[in-house]
Amino acid sequence: MVLLVRFGELALKSRFVRRQLRDRLVANIQDLFAAERVECITEADEARVYVHVDDIAQARGILARVFGVVSVSPALETKATLESLREGVLGEAALSLGSGKTFALRTRRVGTHPFTSQDLARILGDDVRRSVPGSRVNLNRPDVEIHVEVRRNRGFVFRQTWPGPGGLPLGSQGRAIALVTDEAGMVAAWMGMKRGCRVTIAAPEDGALVGPLRRWDVRLKVLDMPRTDGLADLVKIARADALFLGTRWSSFDPSGRPPLPVPVFEPVIGLSQDEIDGLATRIRTA
Repeated sequence: MVLLVRFGELALKSRFVRRQLRDRLVANIQDLFAAERVECITEADEARVYVHVDDIAQARGILARVFGVVSVSPALETKATLESLREGVLGEAALSLGSGKTFALRTRRVGTHPFTSQDLARILGDDVRRSVPGSRVNLNRPDVEIHVEVRRNRGFVFRQTWPGPGGLPLGSQGRAIALVTDEAGMVAAWMGMKRGCRVTIAAPEDGALVGPLRRWDVRLKVLDMPRTDGLADLVKIARADALFLGTRWSSFDPSGRPPLPVPVFEPVIGLSQDEIDGLATRIRTA
């Protein structure tokens, strides 16, 4: 089995920038796997990262914490030939499809092949229908969806797609610092990470809010919480290009803030308490 890792915003960049961001994404994947002491082999092309692992369930949990990953699918790899794809699809149908159930084939193809995506759907769909008596095609609301993806000389067959955190690869957008004194501050720091910033955090000594963030960034740097009027010094020490704060609208008062040499972002200011609680739970449990 191989894990197909998809990325979103990266694909909209120029070829040079896309390659840089993809390489950063691959490095971040390797960092998190190494931190968990899980072996993996990674490879990539212009639109996918391929992760080869032995423990699919453990790998799923790790990839769910890699910023830049949009979704992941555990797939059976085949050759990009009709015969090899047919074998993979029929094997998947035998496991997941029964008599009386409906199914749909979702096909996608990149490269030059002697068949089109529509050819694949028609031919392989007929093969599935014959191999599982009583099964029917339903393209709108099928009981079972089987995906076939052909990328040049490789084919992939899969059924599941797991969501990732999205965003941009960690460390691709400069340095920032975040004040993490409560859950709102933790969420603000996490949102800065999601936009690709390498975020240093200033947090209380008990570290209750540090551990969850460290699971998302194994290279996380932590500074002591400053005393009053120490923000400018923290920015300088961290060599930060931006500051993230967990400001709530009820306490928003920029007039009381000392002048700072960097822009200040307050990403949770428009969120409700329920939304902040939901994101904090996600950060802790991912």
